[in-house]
Amino acid sequence: MGNLKEYSKEIKETAANLRIIDDALFRLMGEKPGVCEEILRTLLDMPHLQVVKVSVQSVVQSFQREITLDALCMTQDGRYCNVEVQKGNSNDDIRRTRFHAAALTAKYTPKGADFKNVPDVTIVYISEYDVLKNNQTVTHVTRCMKNDESYVPVKDGEDIIFANTCVNDGSDKSELLQLMLNKEAFYNDKFPQISNAISYFKETEGGQSEMCKIVEDYAKEYAKNSIQEAIEAKKLADEAKKLADEAKKLAEEEKQKAEEEKQKAEEEKQKAEEEKRKAEEAESRAGKAIERNYRLIVNILSGRTYEEAADMLGISIEDVKEAEAAIKAIDK
Repeated sequence: MGNLKEYSKEIKETAANLRIIDDALFRLMGEKPGVCEEILRTLLDMPHLQVVKVSVQSVVQSFQREITLDALCMTQDGRYCNVEVQKGNSNDDIRRTRFHAAALTAKYTPKGADFKNVPDVTIVYISEYDVLKNNQTVTHVTRCMKNDESYVPVKDGEDIIFANTCVNDGSDKSELLQLMLNKEAFYNDKFPQISNAISYFKETEGGQSEMCKIVEDYAKEYAKNSIQEAIEAKKLADEAKKLADEAKKLAEEEKQKAEEEKQKAEEEKQKAEEEKRKAEEAESRAGKAIERNYRLIVNILSGRTYEEAADMLGISIEDVKEAEAAIKAIDK
């Protein structure tokens, strides 16, 4: 565990200010015999409850997500009780406890087991804030069925207990929870196991060394996670930049394509206008040529019969008459 003198002043000061509700100290406290048992007996109103096994910082992989449990206890009657301590209120605590209960249920249900053998699970969630905002020190949450206008509990083996340190109702539960905020050692006759454990960590060199060691480990883990987060953040930033560059390139290509299409459309428009102009000119020329031809026919007709003019020009009498009618219409 190391000599207490080996740790820096900052580490020692941080360790000295630890409270039971802090993760680092609770992890150490939870390993001491009887501590979790006293907590569960008090908060669950089960004075004869016996804890046969405690695992601190247990990692459970379930439903494609990994969770770390502060103190997982197994009671003599086979129930799994997870005691969680929480200081910050940045979590969706209600959904979090629901997930923890589901993960424990799945983890410790034997493969192929009958549903009657699904284990009982209890989550005890201790916080420095009123999670449910109902101004109660301890609230028992369980599944219920609605009968008319009332709700009746359904015993499905899952229970969630929300307890907080900010609502003091003067009960033994509140007394226990308030002790979890102390930075100094204490002794309380109602909670001898917790008192003995906190005295060991706060007043003995061995206990203080253990606290310093875990504070140092937490600091290293925090630094490691921070570096990893920075690496991941840079990786995400690089990927985002790559996607942005690709999107920009695609946009430029689309813009160039659109400009080319626009230019092509303009050229097609100009071409169509030129073709139209040529067609109109050709039509005009043809019209003038026809008019000249008609006037020539009419001039030849002058002083002659239709038959004579037709015979002279080698055309039909109807063509001569058509020319004459057309010129009369033009000259009106």
